[in-house]
Amino acid sequence: MDHLKPEIEKLFRAKEKRRSRLAGMPFPDKVQAVIQLQRMAAPVLRARGKQVIVWSLSDGSNR
Repeated sequence: MDHLKPEIEKLFRAKEKRRSRLAGMPFPDKVQAVIQLQRMAAPVLRARGKQVIVWSLSDGSNR
């Protein structure tokens, strides 16, 4: 089990690095990321019979 410890520590460092990068993103980029996640999840949720509304940016700047 000792061979797993370095790998787990590496995963936690990567996770923290990603969290820091996401926290430093400008707010509009964070909103765009949420919209992208909604687009990715929508087909799965619709296939399960859920009603899904993907946000759209009102200023028309969908990248």
